[in-house]
Amino acid sequence: MTGPNDLSDLKTIDQVVERARQVTAPGVHLWAAAGAGQEVTTTRNTLALNRLALVPRAMRDVAMVDISSSFVGIPISIPVIPAPIGALALYDPEDALAAARAATEVGTSAICSALSISSWEEVAATAPGRHLFQLYVLGDRSWTGEILERVEEAGFGAVCVTVDTPVIGRRDRSLEDGFIWSVPAEGPPNLVRHGMDYSRRARFTWADLAWLCAQTALPVVLKGVMTPEDAVEAVSCGVAGVYVSNHGGRVVDHGVSTIEVLGAIVEAVGDKVQVVVDSGFTRGAEVCKALALGARAVGIGRLQCWGLAVGGAAGLIRVLEILRDEIANTMANIGCATIADITPGHVRWSIPAPPPPR
Repeated sequence: MTGPNDLSDLKTIDQVVERARQVTAPGVHLWAAAGAGQEVTTTRNTLALNRLALVPRAMRDVAMVDISSSFVGIPISIPVIPAPIGALALYDPEDALAAARAATEVGTSAICSALSISSWEEVAATAPGRHLFQLYVLGDRSWTGEILERVEEAGFGAVCVTVDTPVIGRRDRSLEDGFIWSVPAEGPPNLVRHGMDYSRRARFTWADLAWLCAQTALPVVLKGVMTPEDAVEAVSCGVAGVYVSNHGGRVVDHGVSTIEVLGAIVEAVGDKVQVVVDSGFTRGAEVCKALALGARAVGIGRLQCWGLAVGGAAGLIRVLEILRDEIANTMANIGCATIADITPGHVRWSIPAPPPPR
């Protein structure tokens, strides 16, 4: 559901979140908001981000602040990437196409879900070579090769293979509410012609990943990595990027937060591949914390839904603009003129921060 066209009054992320709550049906809002089980993982994502404190450095030249970055060879003007979400149409009818248009306008990449209702080709065409394609492996190697060929021809810049959801997580609040989103019985429009088997995603192994990396000329990013050991294994299989994610706490309850494991994963892969992270990030200051621990960019999931809900592509652009301003402001105030200036010395694990005042 889209909100009012006038977004000029939205100055903060809190205002966007509140507007989204007002303009979406309760069940639809809950679909994005809910986490797995008791939502311990979802809560831990937020608590851990609050415990990681920024450490400002003084007397640096920050008259000009540059927040541009790159990921797997794709330049991005802001270190924030709309993450893959298969149900974006709940929040805007143009779903992945709206997200790609917003990302293109701001100068960053979006990750198009294989489950999107928008044509993959139309999404890629918004900015050839810029956007990533998110792949759940839902068939055999022949099926996967067919998908990869279509993705390459469409003009995507990389493939993001998601492995953090071998089976769908149980989300208590959504179960209690009764609103359960599911793909059409005939399958997502883009996948109908290819066929699919949802049980296949639980059978994807390291050998399959190595085979997949060898089948495409596109950089492959592995999404759902939560341990240094898995990150190193992914590198050995030929990935170009590691995506640290617990699916926003929507799959495994009582799991570890992404910010807790990010530093160790970055250290384990060294300069062999680049790392991005998501799950729980809502503010520019939090993005800076991830950059300090070695991430190249941060993915946003729920914020993407809220932005699309309040105004379609324009709403998501507004979210990205707010985050851009927050990141630049935070960088200047901790003494960093470029992302390369942000180091592990700019963060420290500290006492739990008090809850926000509202």
